[in-house]
Amino acid sequence: MAEGIASSILGKIAENLVEPIGRQFGYIFCYNSNIDSLEREVEKLKGMRLGVQMSVDAGKRNLEIVDPVVELWLTSVDEMSKGAERIVQAKVEVEKGCLYGWCPNLKSRHSLSRKAKKKKMEVVGLQTNNKFDRVTNPAPPVGMPSTSMGGFKGLESRISITEEVLSALEDDTISVIGICGMGGVGKTTMVKEVAEKARARNLFDEVVMAVVSQNPDLTKIQRELGDMLGLKYDEQNILARAGRLCERLTNGNRILVILDDVWEGIDLGEVGIPFGADRKGCKVVLTSRLQRVCSDMGTQKDFPVQVLSKEEAWDLFKEMAGHSVDTVDLHPIAKEVAQECGGLPIALVTLGRALKNKEKHAWNDALQQLRRSSVTHIPGMQKKVYLSIELSYNYLESAQAKSLLLVCCLFPEDYNIWIEDLVRYIVGLRLFEDVETVAEARNRVYSVVDELRSCSLLLAGDEVFVKLHDVVRDVGIAIASKGEHLYLVRHDNKLEEWPEKERCEPCTAISLTSNSMHELPDGLDCPKLKLLQLSSKSPSLNISEDFFGGMKDLMVIGFRDVCLERLPPSFEFLMNLRTLCLHSCDFSTNISIIGSLTTLEILSFSDSHLEQLPSEIGQLCKLKLLDLRCYSPYGIKIPAGALSNLSKLEELYIGRVNWKTEEFRENASITELNSFSRLTALEILIDAEVLPRDFCFQRLMRFRIEMGHMSLGFSPYQFQNSLNFRGLEMNMILETNVNVLLKTTEILIFDQVKGMKNVLMELDVEGFKKLKELSIEKCDEVKYLIDAMDLVPDSAFVSLESINLQNMHNLKEICNGNPPVGFLSRLQRLRLCKLPAMKSLWWASIQPECLGNLRFLDINQVKTIKSVFTESIVKGLVQLQELRIGGCDMEEIVAMEGGEDDKGAEKIEFPNLNILTLEELPNLRSFYPKSDIAAIPSLFNQKVAFPSLESLHLSGMMNLDVIWHGQLPYAHFGKLREIKKTSRYSAMGTMILNSHHCKACTLMKSPK
Repeated sequence: MAEGIASSILGKIAENLVEPIGRQFGYIFCYNSNIDSLEREVEKLKGMRLGVQMSVDAGKRNLEIVDPVVELWLTSVDEMSKGAERIVQAKVEVEKGCLYGWCPNLKSRHSLSRKAKKKKMEVVGLQTNNKFDRVTNPAPPVGMPSTSMGGFKGLESRISITEEVLSALEDDTISVIGICGMGGVGKTTMVKEVAEKARARNLFDEVVMAVVSQNPDLTKIQRELGDMLGLKYDEQNILARAGRLCERLTNGNRILVILDDVWEGIDLGEVGIPFGADRKGCKVVLTSRLQRVCSDMGTQKDFPVQVLSKEEAWDLFKEMAGHSVDTVDLHPIAKEVAQECGGLPIALVTLGRALKNKEKHAWNDALQQLRRSSVTHIPGMQKKVYLSIELSYNYLESAQAKSLLLVCCLFPEDYNIWIEDLVRYIVGLRLFEDVETVAEARNRVYSVVDELRSCSLLLAGDEVFVKLHDVVRDVGIAIASKGEHLYLVRHDNKLEEWPEKERCEPCTAISLTSNSMHELPDGLDCPKLKLLQLSSKSPSLNISEDFFGGMKDLMVIGFRDVCLERLPPSFEFLMNLRTLCLHSCDFSTNISIIGSLTTLEILSFSDSHLEQLPSEIGQLCKLKLLDLRCYSPYGIKIPAGALSNLSKLEELYIGRVNWKTEEFRENASITELNSFSRLTALEILIDAEVLPRDFCFQRLMRFRIEMGHMSLGFSPYQFQNSLNFRGLEMNMILETNVNVLLKTTEILIFDQVKGMKNVLMELDVEGFKKLKELSIEKCDEVKYLIDAMDLVPDSAFVSLESINLQNMHNLKEICNGNPPVGFLSRLQRLRLCKLPAMKSLWWASIQPECLGNLRFLDINQVKTIKSVFTESIVKGLVQLQELRIGGCDMEEIVAMEGGEDDKGAEKIEFPNLNILTLEELPNLRSFYPKSDIAAIPSLFNQKVAFPSLESLHLSGMMNLDVIWHGQLPYAHFGKLREIKKTSRYSAMGTMILNSHHCKACTLMKSPK
């Protein structure tokens, strides 16, 4: 038994000694196999990483966010790969051994083999951890955007109410808050200010807003809230959607829901907005003109917004009317006028601007009218509101401005009123008797719109549309109803029947919106009706045969979204109709009856479903404008000869058309357009093959022409003179006489144009004097945008505001030699992308002031340039607001003109830069090199400042590990709000922000 025990003990000793010794010898014997195995596993891991990275890149292109676990795995793979490569590279040194390799270094081999085996196990571990449910996640919803309103400018009454609302929002016992007051008192402005401050004080995780308006559409409210919350509805049923919205609003986040302009009580539960005990972190703020609406909605605390005090009203009025009100003569009168406005902000603003720079007698007359006017009778409005706005209306200098404002009142609330629609209505109504052509009417309309905007009777809107404040709109309808006009305006989707005949009979204008109406009545007698506007998405809308029989003086028809199963026979009785706009309509019948409307001057089928134009269109001999930008997948068909008789046509807008070819012999030929001797405006998409060489372009004043095989179409009403050539040979372009338009072209696009070498000399030797936007893509034979070796006029490109150069493999420089005087002086946007042959961005003689208007600069994959700016060029970038640089091999963004050894590098500043994006710059050492080159490489230093920077995006800078070394002065990044640093390919250290993210930040190297 003792022998057995001894044998067991000896066996255990042998096991504990022999096995480890054998493992250690194994490291030596398996030296090559361990390293080879490591290499194989690393290659396998790299393949896995590539697959994950491709999924990451796909998600980023869809604006999704990379999962943190995935980012950590990618970073671990990169670090693991580097460690493995060091082991493999060390094999060379180990195998040298002693005596020139004749005596192997067993110790080094043992150590390296041991490391290789251990590293291999770690690599295999990473391989097994690459199973991700998803690598990216949808980006968080945008929410309610920042308003950047800047407060109430010293109006203490508004500031105090705002603070009270914020205090109520902090009270956990209050969930629904009301802000009420008369129209134009500033409720919407206040609620936006509340949202801004609530966000700044971190009271809520999300803030969302929906406009309710007079006719609440619950589906629209759900959609607006869902869009801001990033919530996608799959359900069509409104109750099911409400359930989804409620679940999203109670998911644990603190959410503020703002319902603006509520006119009647709505059931929050039907919308999907939680309240009471079920609300969790959700609170509601609503605005309404009516106190009873707040009560109906169950508000727990209401904040009435009153008119301004005399002092505040005077301050606001004086700001609008100008300093002339402080003169001895005007001051007492102006004080009384301001007082008569009743402290209503919209009235003070409107009347103040109307009287600005007027003489004393105008002020006296205004004061007298304010005192004597009677009360208007519009529900929900008070006396002073209407009188003040009506007075501003009366003070319009022209009857045309008044007429145009009243036409604007026919459109729905919160509606973008396209100025081009106003032009077409005005022409039909003959409101501007002293204009003869459509172009003259358009110029006049834009001038009058500017006048109305300056008086605050129209809101700013955009270049191509305007908006109307709902109070001004209501007053305008009241004004029209008191005079020679009578408007019937109903924009109510719940409207199921046409208004009573008695209400329609005296009307001069009727404007209705309803998706619930199924039939338009017959037997209507509207002898005074001049304008009829109807919007209805009802698929079953039926127009009775005699519907238009009693409207023989009708001058304008505007139908939108109407499904026209047939056009009634009574159409032919409209012998005074001048404008017919059938927009976004669906025609399922023959529309040849339109040919009987021989007085038509404007005919528009914009965005309508129309496959074929009837040949009877040729009977409209008075037609001045024809809009055929229809929705037709294969192009609209126009019968031969249908256009030839339109001898008075001034403007033609055509989308895709099947012109006459060998295949379509019965179609109209584009040569028919040459017969339009009065044609001054043309928009057309056309294949170059069907365009005759003698096509007449000379008379065109307005044009948008896209020629080629890849036509993309145009945005509606976004009109600037533009030429777009795609996939053509330069000889083909030159064979047409389209070059006669280059002198007035504002937008010029070349895409895959072959044979083009010198843009300036080949097309317009006078230098594109009116050109504002130039885009050249995939034109590989172009070496210089301007070759100053040729004779270049000083006027070349003097109006240029935007340059876009992309995918041009032989472009060497923007300008070869000294450019013409004033070149780039108006440039605001410059985008350069994938220009592998470009030597430098700027030329030696460039003056900093040439770039004084540059606001946006994007340089991507221009790998050959060494830097973007010099110190002197930076001095001229006083307007630069956004700078994007990516995919370049440069070591610095701003080069010192004296070189790296120059110790006198001066401080530079980008005074208005808001957004800075630096991506995929692996060789970047510094934004602007310091005099002490031996210091730790950092992106920024004391010599560069961005006092207006709000957003900083950094990624892919492998040569940097420090953003800022040492203490960052406040003035260098004084307004930084957003910092985004992706770890991909980047060795940069962490960023440490102080508690006031919106005002300042400190970027420091990570402590070791």
